[in-house]
Amino acid sequence: MKVRFLNCGLMHPRLAPLFVPHLDRVPCLCLLLEEEDRLVLVDTGFGTRDVSDPTRLGRFGAWLLNPRMDVRLTAREQVKRLGYDPDRVCDIVCTHLDRDHAGGLPDFPSASVHVLRDEMEAALSPRSARERERYRPCHFAHGPHWVAYDEREGEEWRGLMRIPLRGLPESLFLVPLQGHTRGHCGVLVETGEGWLLHCGDAYYVMEELREKGKAPVGVAGFRAVAHMSLPRALSRLERLRDLVGDVTLVASHDQFEYRSRFGRPLD
Repeated sequence: MKVRFLNCGLMHPRLAPLFVPHLDRVPCLCLLLEEEDRLVLVDTGFGTRDVSDPTRLGRFGAWLLNPRMDVRLTAREQVKRLGYDPDRVCDIVCTHLDRDHAGGLPDFPSASVHVLRDEMEAALSPRSARERERYRPCHFAHGPHWVAYDEREGEEWRGLMRIPLRGLPESLFLVPLQGHTRGHCGVLVETGEGWLLHCGDAYYVMEELREKGKAPVGVAGFRAVAHMSLPRALSRLERLRDLVGDVTLVASHDQFEYRSRFGRPLD
């Protein structure tokens, strides 16, 4: 399976320079997976409609995240620039459905969307004001073909659970990593050269994994605010630390990971 790293959004959070300098320029790292004649996206970043109308992100959310409104960063445009027909993206696997991860779903209206059932229900039927604020109904208004999974469908894998994805290659799995959201998960890929785990927002910078309990103060504070269940998120983070060295871990918003993968700084 061929794996490409895409940055499908660039945010300049307005409060980050004051509290979280590590997150002053924030990418939205997604994966484009190619196997034979099919393409699979892992997350989508922001969509083309979000770029043309930032209010789709919510007025407060758009102000706070301060994303660059550049259609060239959208997954659909990047797939086209790589020489592929975007309609070949038949499946999208979502770590979760926050606006900066699921904004591009309407750009692939025929794609099946694979997600933990708890996350789908959180987005479509939020239980609290916090859940209502983080999900944007416009990103699901096209009526995606949901393929939902329960954790009990999984099997034990290195202290975590992994769930095979129906109708997709056997080298792809969901890995429940709840805490950031009700149904947050990672996406595990066997690349042919080893395991790659896209951890979504389970961590923000690699320092959280390298130095136990030594996350930058600002990052730790942001995590406490952004996670729906901090204790659950921290327990999953402990499991991820055990994988360092054996599994390639990537996170959605680590600008240092971006520089490593793309060999250039964020603008």
